Amino acid sequence: MGKRVIAINSSKRKKNTYGILKELKEKFKEQDIHIDILNLFEYNITPCVGCESCVRFDKCGLKDDTEKLMEILKSYDGVILSSPVYMGNVSGMMKLFIDRTAKWFHRPELVGKPIMYVVTTAASGINDTTKYLKGVSIQWGMMPTSSITRTVNTIKKDIRKEEYSDFINHLKMHRDNFKPSLNQLIMYQVQKVLAIKIHEIDRVFWTERGWNNSIYYYGKIPAYKKSVAKIFYNMLYKKVKKVEN
Repeated sequence: MGKRVIAINSSKRKKNTYGILKELKEKFKEQDIHIDILNLFEYNITPCVGCESCVRFDKCGLKDDTEKLMEILKSYDGVILSSPVYMGNVSGMMKLFIDRTAKWFHRPELVGKPIMYVVTTAASGINDTTKYLKGVSIQWGMMPTSSITRTVNTIKKDIRKEEYSDFINHLKMHRDNFKPSLNQLIMYQVQKVLAIKIHEIDRVFWTERGWNNSIYYYGKIPAYKKSVAKIFYNMLYKKVKKVEN
């Protein structure tokens, strides 16, 4: 059975960004990979109110489609996040959804899934927007891979296999062969310290998975990166005071 990928479209117009996702859907068929396109504007997503109920109690008082969307993402083998550039960053709808996934920073549930990014713009903002999406996916514990970007001058350019091959390779490989970056290792140490020292619900979640004793969720990590990660962890662990729940 082929792999299944969910592509999140956060553009209401279903034009440039959406067009790339449709083209990818056709190209991925050749690799026995099925893409489902999910349009965020077809769902009810309420703005986050910052109550931290999802973080502290794993419950959200807002009644909308967000939990449904999060469950949908968990059911796929890989994820594509896409957005047009609005004011130098992702669209408001994409930011709205990401804000509501706050508990995934504390208790990541997409760990080990590969992710790629599609970003379109009239002129500028591609790098900052792609960087933001990548940062979010690292906090989700995912495997960052390819990026497909287009401006108004290149939007009609055919998508080359080289632009998405890294994503496909990670879809097909075992996650234990993944090589996390130093940035990913550092973020992991931050999340681990917070999990161990702040909320009991996080402590249990991480301990059950053995992450509290790991350098990273998965992958091949060279000795020098392990050393840097351990030093950073020990330093941060001493600075953060434990909260007794």
